[in-house]
Amino acid sequence: MSLSKEKDIVKLWSVAVLLVVIFTLSLFLGRYNIPPLELLELIRKLITGQSTIEVATDNVWTVFYYIRLPRVILVTGVGAVLAITGTAYQSIFRNPLVSPDLLGVSAGSCFGVALGMVLTDNSLTTIYLLAFIFGVVAVGLAYFIAVFGKGEDIMMMVLGGILVTSLFNASISILKYLADPYEKLPGIVFWLMGGFSRTGWSEVKFTLPFMVLGITIIYILRWYLNVLSMGEEEAISLGVDAKALRLVIIVITTLMVAAAVATTGQVTWIGLVVPHIARYLIGSDHRLMLPTAALLGSTLLLLMDNLARCLTTVEIPISIITAFLGAPFFAYLLISRQESGWN
Repeated sequence: MSLSKEKDIVKLWSVAVLLVVIFTLSLFLGRYNIPPLELLELIRKLITGQSTIEVATDNVWTVFYYIRLPRVILVTGVGAVLAITGTAYQSIFRNPLVSPDLLGVSAGSCFGVALGMVLTDNSLTTIYLLAFIFGVVAVGLAYFIAVFGKGEDIMMMVLGGILVTSLFNASISILKYLADPYEKLPGIVFWLMGGFSRTGWSEVKFTLPFMVLGITIIYILRWYLNVLSMGEEEAISLGVDAKALRLVIIVITTLMVAAAVATTGQVTWIGLVVPHIARYLIGSDHRLMLPTAALLGSTLLLLMDNLARCLTTVEIPISIITAFLGAPFFAYLLISRQESGWN
């Protein structure tokens, strides 16, 4: 093993350790103080079967198990999903400026959320289902435009994504205009700004299968991502069906992002910025870059979520935090041209 490869592995493990530390600290941060020793004692009693009624009714256990733990797990998963999706998109489109919402999945899912809120009495099952369906439909429309459009496939798909995003954003505006300004509209606006305040075990159970399955498949395809990042001609020369592979990756990433947006709303900048940081630290080899991006995405989103819920007495929507921190950092990347691995 070369010295540079060993250094990259050390960096990967360093990020993993940092994630574990931030994950653990996030469980105890918040307006309600959770004494670690008291929590450990409750966990011991629960495992040994002692005083289970006391554990079930204890405020510390309730806050930890029913509020903090599922929230931190979902934040970790969403951060990993957005980072891996952004990495995959930048590779298959060979463009360092694309992000997971390129093909309209975020706009479609947000339309599903708004439609569900207008049509129902905030039924979470219906809202999640509609958000997921319309996220998939949005990408399907973008792909349909690319197939039947005249021009280069990748460019037509990007243009189709821009068109679909514009269409669904206009549809969201119509729903906002028609929604009840006192009961429906505030909920729609707050949800679309993104956040994890609604998170419980039901949200984790809904999104986790898509996240785990999608991340696993993308990692299995890591060698093919290396090939696609070199260009379509190189991929064909190596016997890779670039079009079919690109479609598979788009379908998998769409399912992941649609599930994430359905439960959390829009979370911006993570999928655009994190791949650049991972590429700068590790390089463009997806065998190490994908896990590094996933770990970094989880770590950064955990830090931003901690700021969102601890910075003020009222929780700040997560997209505001990510935009304030992500936009200046990306501006720095553009100015300094530190886009390691891209010409």
